[in-house]
Amino acid sequence: MRLEGRGVLLTGATGGIGGAIARELAARGCALTLTGRRDAELVRLVTELGPPARCFAADLTNLAEVRELLDHAGPVDILVACAGLGVSQDLADTSDEALEEAIQINLLAPAALARAALAPMRQRGAGHIVFIGSVAGLVATPVNSSIYTATKWGLRGLGLALRQELHGTGIGVSTVFPGGVRDAGMSAPTEVALPRYAGTSSPQDVARAVVRAVERDRPEVVVAAVGERLGAALSRVAPVLGRC
Repeated sequence: MRLEGRGVLLTGATGGIGGAIARELAARGCALTLTGRRDAELVRLVTELGPPARCFAADLTNLAEVRELLDHAGPVDILVACAGLGVSQDLADTSDEALEEAIQINLLAPAALARAALAPMRQRGAGHIVFIGSVAGLVATPVNSSIYTATKWGLRGLGLALRQELHGTGIGVSTVFPGGVRDAGMSAPTEVALPRYAGTSSPQDVARAVVRAVERDRPEVVVAAVGERLGAALSRVAPVLGRC
């Protein structure tokens, strides 16, 4: 799919990765509709990008607001579900509220957004859905909490299965898996120590991976240093061997 002139709905736009994706897509001529949790930063980003970029506030834990967001966005040629919530606690220490919110933001909201975007995409016979996952969705390690890992593994399954459901419709589905991302991503606001083999990528690397996924209709793109990529490849073949 060519990007120029396409209508894009991007969630999680106020994060470091989301902002980089927004700037990359805007530079390639996309008309962006952005949403995020931090209203002031969202307005600043839209002001920076200029028309036709615009923004809407939405609570992605509320499925009614998810549907309304698609109505406000107008024609969506490309959906990029980037919003994500990190969970830094072990499962035994996670509250009911935190557990529910993580599942809602990381898995339920992307599924609901994709569902809402599908009908008009089917009518046009074209479209692309991009889920922003994590290497934690490929390799289960103690670096990420079990609930965060579970939601990202679920997101990978959603992307692969939905791609098969939509085969032949003209609608592509891709999942992008960032590893450690400098100054962004789930580890940025925490002091979680990454494994010794783990290098880092930049938010711009992730943004360019989104572009490749859409333009080349790639089912999966891993954005990570060599060590993480090798670990992810091993885990795909033998998940138990890929553990720490």
